[in-house]
Amino acid sequence: MQIDPLQELEQWERINGVIYDMTPSPSAEHQRVVGNLFAEIHTYLKGKTCEAFVAPFDVFLESKESGNYVIPDITIVCDPAKITAKGCIGVPEMVIEVLSPATGKKDRTVKLKCYRLAGVREYWIVDPNMQTVEVYCFKDNIFKEPLVYDKQDTVPVGIFTDLKIKLSEVFV
Repeated sequence: MQIDPLQELEQWERINGVIYDMTPSPSAEHQRVVGNLFAEIHTYLKGKTCEAFVAPFDVFLESKESGNYVIPDITIVCDPAKITAKGCIGVPEMVIEVLSPATGKKDRTVKLKCYRLAGVREYWIVDPNMQTVEVYCFKDNIFKEPLVYDKQDTVPVGIFTDLKIKLSEVFV
């Protein structure tokens, strides 16, 4: 009997045909930051078409299960047709990754490129240790340097005209 090696991994992602193990589990600080960000976004989205999902939430970027598959910390989807029982099938509008020692390099390189090429409109990289947020806005698949915010700043969410998040309430 042949065993599928993916079945032995608790959580994994596939980007450009490469399998990435998602272990170990995130730290308490990582989860605190994810929870605080999610709470702000979720509250804002009540009664709106867009929805926010917190990990683990599967995202199939190419609208097929054999393509790039990721599990962002927070995913915002504004097209209800993309939301299925399996997760998001297609490109979400916004993705947030909170850095951890095990995933930081991949979030800043492999995933940054993957999200940009897939057509994600906005990508945040949140660093709980430095208490910063890097905001990448991808328009017409063009790479621009990120805007960087720290704990004293209020970050405008580019995909929404009236949502701003105070980082002092995220990094507590």
